[in-house]
Amino acid sequence: MVVSLGMQSCRKDSDIIDVTPSNPQTGITVQGSVMGIVVDESGHAVADATVTYGDLIVSTDEYGVFQFQDKTLYAEGTYLEVEKNGYFHGSRKFYPVANSTSRVTVQLLSMVEVGSFASSVGDKVQFAGTEMTFGNNSIMTEDGSDYDGNVKVFAKYLDPTLLEMLDQMPGDLTAINASEERVALTSYGMITVELRDDAGNELQVKDGMTVDVTTPVPAELVSSAPQTIPMWHFDEDAGTWVEEGEAILVNGVYQTKLGHFSFWNYDVPSNFIHLSGSIYNRGIPVQGVLVKITTTDNGASGSGYTNENGEFGGYVPNGIELILEVYDQCGSLIYTTTVGPFNDDVVLNPFNLNILVDQVTISGTVTSCEGHPSDATYVLVNQADITTIVSLDDSYGFETSLFYCNSEASVTLGAVDPINALASANSTFNIDGDVDAGTLELCEELLSNYLYYQYGDEEFLYTENSQDSSIFMGATYQIINQPDGPDKYIYNVTVINWQTNGAMDYSLIYVEGMPSQEVTMPVPFGGFNASGVATIQKLSQGGEDYIKATGTLSDIEITDASIYDPSFNPLYFSSITRLW
Repeated sequence: MVVSLGMQSCRKDSDIIDVTPSNPQTGITVQGSVMGIVVDESGHAVADATVTYGDLIVSTDEYGVFQFQDKTLYAEGTYLEVEKNGYFHGSRKFYPVANSTSRVTVQLLSMVEVGSFASSVGDKVQFAGTEMTFGNNSIMTEDGSDYDGNVKVFAKYLDPTLLEMLDQMPGDLTAINASEERVALTSYGMITVELRDDAGNELQVKDGMTVDVTTPVPAELVSSAPQTIPMWHFDEDAGTWVEEGEAILVNGVYQTKLGHFSFWNYDVPSNFIHLSGSIYNRGIPVQGVLVKITTTDNGASGSGYTNENGEFGGYVPNGIELILEVYDQCGSLIYTTTVGPFNDDVVLNPFNLNILVDQVTISGTVTSCEGHPSDATYVLVNQADITTIVSLDDSYGFETSLFYCNSEASVTLGAVDPINALASANSTFNIDGDVDAGTLELCEELLSNYLYYQYGDEEFLYTENSQDSSIFMGATYQIINQPDGPDKYIYNVTVINWQTNGAMDYSLIYVEGMPSQEVTMPVPFGGFNASGVATIQKLSQGGEDYIKATGTLSDIEITDASIYDPSFNPLYFSSITRLW
């Protein structure tokens, strides 16, 4: 809530494309790296998201990971933008340390339609306790001309009491006020809104007109909420919040008028200082633990993760006592103390937790079957459904010290080379002291979500791993216990095309030891469903599970005779879907 801490961590470089810089940045520069992960609201990796830093572009891989290795970064705030079809724009501002690797997480928010109205008559739209009132003839197109037609409203409310808000919001909670001074913000609520026509074209509020907006204040913040609060919109070009207007507190909700839409924030500004430190355990720096900073005056908080050197850092309000908490990789609180108040930038003395159990150092090396791996290679460490990403050193070795969950006294390791689409086999180790993983060999094809169709002269490939892909694939499952045999798993696979809003579903059945199962595959653009026997396999890679299906299906059910062609028989298909 106060500010997002600019934490540091680890990884390497990936497919880089030169473009015209969209967000020029200035100030003190340092040489460093940044590794990040892009996830959705459920915490699942978002593949093929576009990440932009200045004139560099990379795409996230199957695990949602991106990296910029050994680049010129801005110590006073380095800004990254993240885009993916079907989601609101995301971004992050972080504060790098020279010759270190910063770590960031961006949680993208799905674009959910919350209402629609005819532009000529306006209407009220409500979502998550927020209400927006649009006037008659109040909408224009992107080029500024009047718009007459249906208006779709996509919006999200961000709750400032939830820790995940700091991963969801753009930039961080630093801003430029009306006097062009840099300040820190304490948020009392945030919304993002986009307007579209039926064809998906962006719309805006007409120049000179406003929309009445009321937004609730969380119950635990009402007592400290000011009667009048400044409003701030996020400027994507500048990569910062900018003060614009104000809101008034009436019966537990803030009321305001907005003349355009983007991310909007209800915040109290304050002066700030830079606070940094490091976390050790028994003299060893601990990577990937969550450091949470909370003010003692109103309970506002910010957080981030330590880097490979155990370092953390970010901006916090000055002159206020702070509570510092450390959470391990399993989400357990393992340390708390009080620091401050501080009126000047401060580097805290290292915190040595001296925890005698539940810590393990994991080390090893990575090679490819033919020579060295690429510089983009990293290692996934999975324990109790928690994944930590570890970078390689210049000799393609790795070492990390982390806490482990008592309920899962084992770790699974796998190396990934996204440049060459290679991965190692999973290696699982019981934790009985430090783990020497030996050598992880990149000799397997990197698994990724795809669906392939072939029938007649037609071929279709849907994949999340192409640069221009608009495809999302996901699977849920249910288990049917069979007293006289192995359990039956029914996987329900969903494929969504964000550009067309088209969706299709199909089911796959997996029973251990019985790879052949009946399958029905829908082919809506071919006007038929195809059924038959397919081979179903369950695969593991990088600590993740996948379901693979392959088959030739010749039993045809016509669903649209106007587009069905008999030469479509039979249908060959192949798919791999990551399991959540």
